[in-house]
Amino acid sequence: MNDLLYQNILRKATISMDTFEEFKTLTKTVTLPKGAFFVQAGDIAQYTAFVLSGVLYSYNIDEKGEKHVLQIALKNNWISDPYSFFSQKEALYYVEVLTTTEVVLLSKKNLDLACNRYPSLERFFRLLVQDAYAHLLQRVSQLNSNTAEERYLDLLTTHPEIIQQVPQYCIASYLGIKPQSLSRIRKKMLNE
Repeated sequence: MNDLLYQNILRKATISMDTFEEFKTLTKTVTLPKGAFFVQAGDIAQYTAFVLSGVLYSYNIDEKGEKHVLQIALKNNWISDPYSFFSQKEALYYVEVLTTTEVVLLSKKNLDLACNRYPSLERFFRLLVQDAYAHLLQRVSQLNSNTAEERYLDLLTTHPEIIQQVPQYCIASYLGIKPQSLSRIRKKMLNE
């Protein structure tokens, strides 16, 4: 845990090892089994999670019972239902474990404590949320203006590890298409 989380923080902020060691006391590391829910829609998200190994994904379910994937979190990524976590109101999304996953958990109370106590961590979490917001806007723009094939090619280029570790039905939902459409796109690309 130490090295991966520490390196993740260092990507956005300067933090001493002493400060990091103090921050670690505000977290806990757990293993989540495949199929478990980290957050369920309607509950309150108690934690945000840093993924040490494994895969989680967040989604909502429409009135027809179809899943719509918002986020896929692999190793070295953070995940929660941000609306619920930051507002402490009912979650809008499910966050489910796709493979047995080890995560570092940080509660809202301890996040606030860390940000108040350590300016470098306040900077890190502010930049983390800022980057997530910018990424979300980019995703919305792509969903509205790019073809399904363009979205898939972009995912292949920017996050090839997702293609290798995540089931096709999740990738298709993340791209805003049906699994059959993703199969056709992949087949077409293989034939070209």
